[in-house]
Amino acid sequence: MKGEKILAPAERIDFGEALVPPEGYRLEAAIGTTFSMDIATALTVPVAMALRGGIERDELMENPLAALAAMQRLQDRVRIFVEAGNIHPPACKRNALISLLEELVVEVAPPKRASFHPKLWLMRFSPEAGGTTRQRLVMMSRNLTRDRSWDVALQLEGEETEKKQGGNQPLVDLIDWMPGRKPRALQELRNQLAFVKWQAVPGFRKPVFHAHFPRSPHVWRPGKGQMAVISPFCDDAALDMLGRERICALVACDDWLARLDDVPKCSMTLMDHAVPEQEPTGHQERAGLHAKIFITENADETTITLGSGNATSAGLAVSGMRNIEVFATLRGKTAKVGGIGLDSEGILGHDGLRPLLADWSPRSLSEEEVDEARFEDAVRQARHAIFAARPQLTFASVEDQWSAALQMKSPAIPGIVQIHARLATQHGSTAIAGAGPWILGLVGLLNVTRFIQIDLTGDNEKTASFVTQAAAHGLPDSEPRLRALMAEIIKTPEQMLSFVHAMLEVRPDLTGLMRTGNRNGQKTGQSQRAAPPVLETLLKVLLSDDGPARMAELDKLLRLIPADTQTAAGFHDLWSKFIAVNGKRR
Repeated sequence: MKGEKILAPAERIDFGEALVPPEGYRLEAAIGTTFSMDIATALTVPVAMALRGGIERDELMENPLAALAAMQRLQDRVRIFVEAGNIHPPACKRNALISLLEELVVEVAPPKRASFHPKLWLMRFSPEAGGTTRQRLVMMSRNLTRDRSWDVALQLEGEETEKKQGGNQPLVDLIDWMPGRKPRALQELRNQLAFVKWQAVPGFRKPVFHAHFPRSPHVWRPGKGQMAVISPFCDDAALDMLGRERICALVACDDWLARLDDVPKCSMTLMDHAVPEQEPTGHQERAGLHAKIFITENADETTITLGSGNATSAGLAVSGMRNIEVFATLRGKTAKVGGIGLDSEGILGHDGLRPLLADWSPRSLSEEEVDEARFEDAVRQARHAIFAARPQLTFASVEDQWSAALQMKSPAIPGIVQIHARLATQHGSTAIAGAGPWILGLVGLLNVTRFIQIDLTGDNEKTASFVTQAAAHGLPDSEPRLRALMAEIIKTPEQMLSFVHAMLEVRPDLTGLMRTGNRNGQKTGQSQRAAPPVLETLLKVLLSDDGPARMAELDKLLRLIPADTQTAAGFHDLWSKFIAVNGKRR
C-alpha cells in the first residue's frame, strides 16, 4: 500500500523489491513469518537481500550459484518462521539446495486447533558510509509461496531513534513469543525495533499494530461506523463479533459464503476474469482472493486494518485466543484517503475494487466441496500430528553413501489411509505403517538432509504432501556437506571467480552470476560468459574497515573448493598473497 490511491488494483508492491536494501545500506538482520512456504520461493529471499536483485524461482533452482553465495553471506542474519509441517514439496526436480534452509527455517507448532498465521517481514539495515540505522516492515496477507492470488501489503520505512516508541510493542512481543534461539543479529533487530519511528503513510496518522498470540494484550477489535470486510474465509461467529448489521459489504470466496447461515445483503466475490492464473505445481493453491482488509467509515474518518487474520472466529480470536496473527491499522480523514464508496468513488467503488467484483449468487455447498473440505481438515490434522510425533532420522555411513532411517510413532488420522515418507531430496518414498523404524534408502552426501517429505492418501483417494524437519542422529558434519554442495555447484574456474566476486562485492553482478552459475557452466544458446575481474574487488575489500574479517570468512569457504579449480582460474597464488597481507592487517 503506497501512493495516493489506497488499495487501487494497479498500485503494487513487488515482494522481491521490498526485500532489497535501500541504496547506501546493507542488510544486518531479517525476520520473516509465514503460514506456508515454498522451498524455491524461500531461496529467492536471501538472493534479494544479499545480492540486491530479484530472480525467478525456477531459474534459481537451475542456476544455484546465486543461492549458495547469498546464503553464505547472510548465515545467521535471517530466519523464516513457518507453521510446522506447512512447507510445500519442491515443485521442480529434487535439489540439494534445500539443505541450505535447515538453519534458516524455524517451524512453529501452533496452539491446539489453531494456526501459526502471521505474515510479515522485519528488516534492519546499516549505513555503508555513516548515517542512521534503518528498519523496514512489510506486513501482508501473502504467504511465502508461488500463490498469485490478490493480496494486500503495507510497507513502512523507519529510523532507529533514541526514544522508545511504545506503538511497536505488539511486534516486539510477537518476536519474543516465537520459539527457538535467535542469533545475535536478530536479537539486536528485536531490541532496536522498540525505538523505530516509522514514516507516515500519506493521509494517515501513525500506524497501530496488533498481534494475536497466547495471552496477548494486543488483540484487534474494530471501531465504530459502517464496515466493509474483505476476507477470503469467513464464518458466522466472526461476522457477529464485527457487527453483522453494520457490514455494508462483504467480499469473500464463493464456497465460504455458501457456508454462512446468515449472509450479509451485499456479498461479493471476485469476477472470473479477475482470478489470476496459478502456476502449475505439485501443491494446489486456492486461486483468487487472499487479501484480508477491514474498512470502517465513521463521521469524517476512514480506518483500514489489514494483515493476516481472516474474518473467522480463529482469525479474530472471537472465543478465546486461537490463531497467531498480526495486523496494522491506519486512520485518516475520508476526504483525503477515501471511504468505502460502494456505489460511488471509493475503495470499493467504480474507481477502486468494484470492477473486479461480482454480486454473490446464493447457493449451497456441493458434495465435492464438502468432501474436499473434509480432506483439507484431515491433512491439517496430519501435519500437526506428525510434527508432534517428533520424527527422528538416523544416518549411518555405508561406503561412499549414507543410509537414512526414520523413527516415529505413526499417528492414526481420520480420513487418511496411507502415509509415505522420504528425504526431501529423494524421489522414491517408503510406506509408514506399524512400529518402525523405516529404512528410507541410501543417498550420497550431497543429498543428506533433515528435511523429510510426507505423502498422504485420503480415504477419498485424494493426495497431499508436505515437508517438515526431523531431528537427526549421525548427521554428517556441516563442513563435508557444504564441501559436497560446493563441488556440485562450482565446477569451472569462471564459476569460482563469480562466487568470490559475489561474496566480496557490495553490489555483485547478479546477471553475470546467474549465467556462470548454470549447472553446465553456460546457458542454452549462450556463449560462456567471462569471469568477473576480481583483483580490483580484492584490493577494495582488503583496504576496507571490515575487510580482514570478510576475507578470513571467505578463506574458510575457499578451502572447501578443490585446489585444481582455483589453480585453473589463476587464482590460487593471487589469493595466497592477499591472505598473507590480510593476516598482517589483523
